[in-house]
Amino acid sequence: MLSRICPCLTTFTVYSDFYGLTDMSFAEWPELATVSKEQRFELVVKDAKGRNPSLSDDELQKSVFSKNSQLNFVSISGCGLSHLSPSIIACSQLTKLVIIRNELVSVPDEIGTLSKLTFVDFSNNNLESLPTSFSTLTKLETLVVTGNKLTNAGLFDFSALQALLVLDISHNELTSVPATLTGGQLVRLHTLNLAHNKITEVTPKLNVIEHMKTLNLSENEITSLPWAIGQMEKIRILDLSQNPFKDGRFRKLANDKRAKVSAVVAYIAKHAPKVTDDTAGDSAENAEPPSGPSDDGTVVIRIGVSEMYVKRLESVTPIRPFLACCVLRNLDLTGENFKKFINIQTKLHSSSLCGNRTIAAIGTHEIKSFQPPLKYLALPPDELHITALHKKKPVSARELIDALVRDADLARKRTKRNTLNPLHRYLNIVVDLPVLPCLIDANGLVISLAPITNSDLTKMSEETQCVWVEVSSAESMTVCKEVIINMFSSLFYLIYLRIRFILFVSSEPLSEVEAGNRKILGESVLLRL
Repeated sequence: MLSRICPCLTTFTVYSDFYGLTDMSFAEWPELATVSKEQRFELVVKDAKGRNPSLSDDELQKSVFSKNSQLNFVSISGCGLSHLSPSIIACSQLTKLVIIRNELVSVPDEIGTLSKLTFVDFSNNNLESLPTSFSTLTKLETLVVTGNKLTNAGLFDFSALQALLVLDISHNELTSVPATLTGGQLVRLHTLNLAHNKITEVTPKLNVIEHMKTLNLSENEITSLPWAIGQMEKIRILDLSQNPFKDGRFRKLANDKRAKVSAVVAYIAKHAPKVTDDTAGDSAENAEPPSGPSDDGTVVIRIGVSEMYVKRLESVTPIRPFLACCVLRNLDLTGENFKKFINIQTKLHSSSLCGNRTIAAIGTHEIKSFQPPLKYLALPPDELHITALHKKKPVSARELIDALVRDADLARKRTKRNTLNPLHRYLNIVVDLPVLPCLIDANGLVISLAPITNSDLTKMSEETQCVWVEVSSAESMTVCKEVIINMFSSLFYLIYLRIRFILFVSSEPLSEVEAGNRKILGESVLLRL
């Protein structure tokens, strides 16, 4: 039939693929043909220009991406690519995307659907903005966009990228540190490169990035640095060179390649003004306390917090009347910090201040695990039930004490002593009491049985960020306050644990707390450590 219509026709080929033209053009792109034919997981194209069709051709990209959904790595470098097709969403397994040394002017919004992406590099292109959908890439660990034309307005919200480890926005046109980097959510970020931009000042909030090890702010327009930069204890690489600092001595130090990072940080800590964004221009003594957490090394302390109060009942007054409580917010207990926190509590208990819990006892709890407000009261041992620390089932206080006394007596006999081990002497205080002090939450859960145990249901973990601390004593409120202050000192000075917000809570509002040589008075104060 066709021969009658076209008598000269000798060969007719039917392409079964919809993108027949694109398949024919694979002759110009053997790299693409091989990936499709062998169903490879990686696509790498380097320095390929002047081919027809261009790699920027949408139909060509659509053919490649739609047929190779198995791809987990795509790298296109030096190919003159100016367009990235939205059809890349077909590559749902993609974990690494590298498009460098090209002419890319935009990135499709659809990139936000590639939820498995952990590494993205768009270095040396012509990008002026990044799509807001980047915020949905919650598994992203490394983002490199150096050598583009990005401005602050062209960036997305970084705060959702809690897995982010490395961020490089150097050689762009930023005028300030992106605000969404300093909200406290980027708990894993350790490398930040903002070199060769147009940044004129650095926010004091930058030190909320607590695990920062590498910070590059070189070749900007920065004239001074905030005191908070001097409080970044974990910093290992700090490049501040080629900035017009007003302080001539510091400018020389910043440009000295032989200078140690510790020397630079120490200079900033000593000479930089101790002001926050909210108090800039005012002296530290005259600064008004901020309403929220401070991030310049200042600890905000509020006393008497209505939503987190403890109601003390008369039943507890005769046996253990004194109780001081506080909330520690924005803690980082990951890694070794958790063990160090517990060790600090243990050492305080064995110190002369607590006397192995005979003078004062400390309780710490994950604040999300109970419902405030709390009641501080005393109950008969047979009526008081608690799931003791490291236990799975609740038992009565009498059963718990009897078991502890038996264990302590066995330990005494094994060591051939006539008296109990100092660690067990607190049992002498409670063994004959007709009622026992306890803290109970709004749902009736017993979270603490002082000085014996805390509840296993409210115990802390490495993931804990907000801790309820209680200190109880039969002797005085002064003892409770001293224990809390000693605990703060250890947290700050022994392990450099950052605590940005401390709430003091008590059955009777604390009107005065001693902190070293400072008195903390009123509703809210600033304490600089």
